[in-house]
Amino acid sequence: MEYIIIILLLIYILIGKIKNKENKLEYKKYYKPKKYLISKNELNFYKILIEIANELNLIVFAQVSLYNIIQTRKEIEYKTRESYFRRIASKSIDFVLADPDNCRIKLCIELDDSTHNRQDRIKRDKFINELFKDLEIDLLRYPVYKTYYKDTLKRIIQENIKEHYYID
Repeated sequence: MEYIIIILLLIYILIGKIKNKENKLEYKKYYKPKKYLISKNELNFYKILIEIANELNLIVFAQVSLYNIIQTRKEIEYKTRESYFRRIASKSIDFVLADPDNCRIKLCIELDDSTHNRQDRIKRDKFINELFKDLEIDLLRYPVYKTYYKDTLKRIIQENIKEHYYID
């Protein structure tokens, strides 16, 4: 009798493990960790941008999702709002300069490397440009260089920071 109980218990445990294995999603089939948070070009730019931001009393955020910069209007019907949210949900801006006291956005920066010449990126860039222009969000597109001249970049950043958006 004891053997039967032990055998039944083992069968029960095995069935439970098989069911758990069937229900467990194997994430490694679908995902892999990224090695780097930003590209080498972005890192080189970021190092200079941090220095400039400190001089201008600003903080830098990298790879900011558009939905952290832009929100859909609550008064819009749910399905329409969701549709427009999906258009921005998977997109990001390379860098955002913000006020350190309240995190108010001062300037968004896109670093344009050779990938921006691809057809899909041209379409994406056109969408971003039109969206930011329509919403009056300051966007600086800056080309990738081997060397960045801090004074030049600082002047260009200062010329592009305006205070004309984010009015409720």
